[in-house]
Amino acid sequence: MVRGALAASWVVAALVAMPVQAQMLPEVLVTRNQLADYEFDWGRDGVYCASCNGGAGNARLMYVDANNELWVANIDPNTGVFLPSNGRGELADTDAAQPLDFGNGPEWLNTAAGSQIVYVKSQPGMDHTAANAGLAIAQRNGGVWSAAFLANGAQRYLPLGSLDVDDPTPRLLYQNESGLKAYWRFVDDAASERLLPSARPVCSRRWVPGRHAVVYTAPCLLRATGTRPAQAYWLDLTTGVETPITSDASFKLYAFAWRAPEFGNDWVLFTVADRARLEVHREIDNGDGAKMWTRINTVTAPPATPFIASPESFVHNGKSYIAFQVSASASTTDFKVPTQIAITGIDPAVPTFRMLTADSTVGHVRLDPEYYITTQGPFIYYNRYVAATSAGPGKLEGVWRVDTGLGPPATH
Repeated sequence: MVRGALAASWVVAALVAMPVQAQMLPEVLVTRNQLADYEFDWGRDGVYCASCNGGAGNARLMYVDANNELWVANIDPNTGVFLPSNGRGELADTDAAQPLDFGNGPEWLNTAAGSQIVYVKSQPGMDHTAANAGLAIAQRNGGVWSAAFLANGAQRYLPLGSLDVDDPTPRLLYQNESGLKAYWRFVDDAASERLLPSARPVCSRRWVPGRHAVVYTAPCLLRATGTRPAQAYWLDLTTGVETPITSDASFKLYAFAWRAPEFGNDWVLFTVADRARLEVHREIDNGDGAKMWTRINTVTAPPATPFIASPESFVHNGKSYIAFQVSASASTTDFKVPTQIAITGIDPAVPTFRMLTADSTVGHVRLDPEYYITTQGPFIYYNRYVAATSAGPGKLEGVWRVDTGLGPPATH
């Protein structure tokens, strides 16, 4: 039986990772075009497959443009270049919701039939309002994209597709407009829709790779309400058992879980506490054959940029890493405050935190970092802006990327 509460004798003291000095690699312009909230297909994990998805490959990205058009483009797995550079490769659909409409853009869904796209779509010819929108799915067959509304998906928003390649029963996470209710269902079975436990407002939610499980933080309510701050949970969808991972007084935002090769493939989970600390938890055998979640590491950003946002985890050459945005402001929408991209490992015995970007004379805002592992190694991509000033608003500079310096995959 998995126990969420931490027995005192099993608490491992959290270690604060100190910055590691390393040569900072230059930022590289990928495209001047605005590609808001783009997402990479599963080739991002460094496993390139040219024959997958009916010969379209798995080295792809997609996004919705300012005209509500859903586009799919390729990425060169060797150089990390977008093909074409403006992102307008194949038009998958129209009337798609833009990221700011509901708070997130389209997402990939991995299935036995290949990679598909799940997103929010408005009824053609109707105003782009919540009342006219719902869940939609797009797939490529014979070189042609087709799209359709999902059965019983009306007035459901922010879908997140499961990402297990060749999954015969892919699943979706999504919510209602207010965000007070979060659901999951099998894509092909509308009757399978279920509320997440207690119908609590969920701050963030993610599928657990290789498991019929979800991790999330809840309830998503401010401290001022008097409600207990959000904690991180693991929900087994097969058994319906919800396991609390955290239980302290800090507010948790973001939750990612995966098997960590550096810890013998034990399950690990990280969350962000009070927007200021990356906390890494590990599922450890307590010696009695039972498992318990224990915090093993705490990583903080430098004092000048203490606030953490948009973290993403990945595994490269047998080690786990987290890339994220750091800022001097707790607000993720303050375009007057420059932001940077940082990276860290998760092993407390090997502190590896370091900055990947820095500003000299011109301050930049870097948003929504996404990793992609090329044959040269992992790159971190992000939208970059010249920071706003009293003289004018921020100025988009397009999509940029920076090399992590972690080197090529061992298989290359």
